[in-house]
Amino acid sequence: MTQKKEKDLTVETLRGAVIILVVIGHVIGSGSDGGMKVAEDSFLRHFYYTFAEFLQMPLFTVLAGWVYTLKPVTYDKIGDFISKKFVRILLPMFVVGACYFLLQYLTPGTNRKGNLADIWRLLFFPYTLFWYLYSLFLVFLVVAVIDSFHKMETFNSWLVILLLTLTILVFRDMVIPVETPNYLSYKGAIYLLPCFILGVGLNRFKPVFQNRIFFYSTLILLILSVIIQQLSWYKVLDYPMVKDTGVGLLLGITGTILLLRLPWKVGWLVWFGSFAYSIYLFHAFGTAGGRIIIQKFGIQSTPVIFAFSLIAGLGLPILADYLLSKFGLTRMLFLGKSFRAVQKKKGVQTP
Repeated sequence: MTQKKEKDLTVETLRGAVIILVVIGHVIGSGSDGGMKVAEDSFLRHFYYTFAEFLQMPLFTVLAGWVYTLKPVTYDKIGDFISKKFVRILLPMFVVGACYFLLQYLTPGTNRKGNLADIWRLLFFPYTLFWYLYSLFLVFLVVAVIDSFHKMETFNSWLVILLLTLTILVFRDMVIPVETPNYLSYKGAIYLLPCFILGVGLNRFKPVFQNRIFFYSTLILLILSVIIQQLSWYKVLDYPMVKDTGVGLLLGITGTILLLRLPWKVGWLVWFGSFAYSIYLFHAFGTAGGRIIIQKFGIQSTPVIFAFSLIAGLGLPILADYLLSKFGLTRMLFLGKSFRAVQKKKGVQTP
């Protein structure tokens, strides 16, 4: 029992760390036209490129796969599993996504305003950061089918599934034209699926990944990936770093594997980890709102704007979780939780 508790705390520590990294990434912005609109050659842009761009989504998704194995789906429960995931993931995505769309449209100073007539597209296409939730739901659907037919119960069968999903990802952009509509964010699901499958294997077949040869091989691959990443940033090497293929994908996967090997148990990160899903859902309201509010006061200091937006991006979602959890309807619509209040247990929080 003690060992399992320690493993859960390690995962929750990483969950807390990665959700803070996600918020930092959205404070900075994935490009010079988003977030704080920092210059491409700035320290903050380099920080995002080095620590967030290639690591945050693989790590977040591997952790989801790792946690899934604690209570995997069975054939007789697959319908119940899918319906619960719909409520947990898609319902808040539609509701919170629509609120964010309207807020962006109505609030002066926000980035990338949409056309109000296009709000219906949230039902069928990925929208800003909420693409991840649509993609993750599709991943759960695929894994539910695979697992309900016992296709990942042995290491060899799991490895075949992992290699198959990686192959599909590698050839995705060669087979699917860029202009093809990204219905239900299925392209993102193809990117996330290998990461989720990897998380399943890392927990389900722990002994296989504990040997030193695997550890040092992974470490060497990570070091080489980081070297190529940095040489690409400084334009010493003409190699386009892309997060979902090649060295970019390898960096995210190897970094995630090694982070899971560390016996981290940091109390304040565990606390943030317990709010990870709520923070993901609502952090954009805080990061954008914090940036706009502080600039309204005439403050242009980059460190001050960054710190205030980060605090707002973390604090507002936690406050929203506390307030929305008080009522059954808001708890279900905005947070994907049960309509009936349940006693909160310590441990992992899953999307």
